[in-house]
Amino acid sequence: MDVQLKELIEKIKTDGVKNAEDKAAEIIRNAEIKSAEIIDNANKKALELKDAAKAEAARSEQSGKEALKQAGRDLILDMKSQIGEIFSHLLKNGTAEALSGKALTESITSIIKNWNGELEDLSVLVSENQLKEIEKELTAKLAKEIKSGLEVKPFKGATAGFRVSERDGKAFFDFTDEVLADYLSRYLNTSLTETLKG
Repeated sequence: MDVQLKELIEKIKTDGVKNAEDKAAEIIRNAEIKSAEIIDNANKKALELKDAAKAEAARSEQSGKEALKQAGRDLILDMKSQIGEIFSHLLKNGTAEALSGKALTESITSIIKNWNGELEDLSVLVSENQLKEIEKELTAKLAKEIKSGLEVKPFKGATAGFRVSERDGKAFFDFTDEVLADYLSRYLNTSLTETLKG
């Protein structure tokens, strides 16, 4: 009986150890499977985060490029506008200077002497300040035309230049600094825009 008991104890021991070893192996397998799943999920999550970060960086870069392009366009438009304003200001001042003194007298005289219509219906309106400066010379040069009915009068509101007008006001030719500068600036702004476009 001792031998049987020993065998039985040995068998129980062997079965218990085998069961314990099987159970331990199963626990280790389950742990390895779970560990592999955790690592796989962590790798997938890391890859997703990396892809999301790349996509966000690309969006930020594109957004930055678009903002930079817009800022460049705004700067160009602002510069064109400022350059246009500078040229308009220079034109107005330059036109006012060109329409003064002897040049103003010669311009008016030339237009009136080459007029194809009746002079008795015409008025020459000269800016008030300039008329004071050129009145003697202008009336001397246009004495014959003034005797024929041409009127030379001050032009209130004009800073420089003159206007040739029919007395009834139906038609007139404006040679004031503002009108001429406006006309020239429209032409120059088109040319300037073309030049700036390159």
